[in-house]
Amino acid sequence: MTREAPTGGLDRAILAPLDQAKVSRFHWRTVLISGMGFFTDAYDLFVIGVVVAMFAFYQPFAIPGILVSLPFFGQVAPITGIALVSAAAIFGAAVGPFIFGRLGDLIGRKTIYGLEMLILVAGALLSALAWSFAALVLFRFILGIGIGGDYPMSSTIMSEYANVKSRGRLVGTVFAMQGFGLLTGVVLALGLLRTFPHSLDAIWRVLLGAGAIPAAAVYVWRRRLPETPRFSLHVEGKAKESARVVGGLTGVEVVAGAESVRAPRGSYVGFLTRFWPLIVGTALSWFLFDISFYGTSIYTPTMVSALSLGYSPGLSHVQHLMVAEEYTALITLAFTVPGYWISVALIDRVGRRTLQWVGFAVMAIAFAVLGFAPGVIALGAPFVAIYGLTFLFGNIGPNTTTFVVPTEVFPTQYRATGQGFAAGWGKIGASISTLFFAALIGLWGDAGMMRFLGLVAAIGVVVTLALIPETKQRALEETSAQPEEPAAGATHPSAIQPSH
Repeated sequence: MTREAPTGGLDRAILAPLDQAKVSRFHWRTVLISGMGFFTDAYDLFVIGVVVAMFAFYQPFAIPGILVSLPFFGQVAPITGIALVSAAAIFGAAVGPFIFGRLGDLIGRKTIYGLEMLILVAGALLSALAWSFAALVLFRFILGIGIGGDYPMSSTIMSEYANVKSRGRLVGTVFAMQGFGLLTGVVLALGLLRTFPHSLDAIWRVLLGAGAIPAAAVYVWRRRLPETPRFSLHVEGKAKESARVVGGLTGVEVVAGAESVRAPRGSYVGFLTRFWPLIVGTALSWFLFDISFYGTSIYTPTMVSALSLGYSPGLSHVQHLMVAEEYTALITLAFTVPGYWISVALIDRVGRRTLQWVGFAVMAIAFAVLGFAPGVIALGAPFVAIYGLTFLFGNIGPNTTTFVVPTEVFPTQYRATGQGFAAGWGKIGASISTLFFAALIGLWGDAGMMRFLGLVAAIGVVVTLALIPETKQRALEETSAQPEEPAAGATHPSAIQPSH
């Protein structure tokens, strides 16, 4: 039995059960399907850190020294072949979000979802087979396109399926899988180095190729996900199809009345002109965060290995690298992984905006301590503790919130585009940082680099407070000012009555 719905927009009548639903098995299955992509993304992006640390003393093929010297902050920064290997995938990850984000809005989430995983699988396997410096850079770039494409697709799909109460927690959990991917890379590298210390050529190839396994495993699951009800309704105008999917997911009878509704497509120019303050806020926040996060994450093994050489000059290069990986594992276990899950626990209660500016603030303070008290860097445990705070609060705050907020502030017609735009600019920041990080440490020293990163984080506080709105506990149609479809011409039986 059904009854007439209250007067109001068709989107409210159809989508209300989805917004009000409890977290279900479907939600957690979607979290797993999407999250395994981010597990793989983090593994593939950050495992290169131990590989380039290995290339510092073992090279399977010729890797150029200085490729070019570029002016940077009034000095000359040499770009090395090692730096380009480190940054190649991140350059690809800066391209992927723009492409896949726009395609996700133009032709559908379901149509695109999973294709980015095929690119990732190909890039990982080809990287493991690379026979030259040029081949490795090219294949890592291809890998990065697939990784970048995963950002707008997984986050948008999870956000559009989530309920209002738990949306931040569900989308944040997808992103938190990065922590496990990062840790897996460190543990696998340490295990291989300890077990096969004389098989370095095989080790780096296994490390780069292993990322293909989880990506291939989730491809089929991704292709089976239904189109999101919000895309079906707001972009394709398929009211009955949207109602059918919502009913199937929630167990609530949802009757649209009309077969279809008017659903104008959004243009890219319209996106840029209508939403530029939000575009600037979300993209600049992500850009600033990734400058610090990717540079420090990828170069931590190299930096700690260099410190280890000073402490224990009698150890071999492989032994120093194992020490570096042990410190990296400690930082990851104690700070990086917990940060993700603290964010998941707090994001729907404390709010996105608060977590973001507080996270940036603590990062700024920690980097400033390391920069203005440089003796701490050589002290081992105190350095790990303070340095680890940048990862802990980075993950509690901006690393997670910059991923969540873009899926909430743009209408459905532009949601994947907006998330892709923010993610793309984030990875541009990551690319610049990764490419120049070693060069700037050479110019400024570790302390000078820490001071620079402290300034970047402080700017992040200002950008967040000025340009990022709070979106917790509000429906996507409210946080994004989604234009409502009129109810005229159709009757809408109750969207809150259980099926019989």
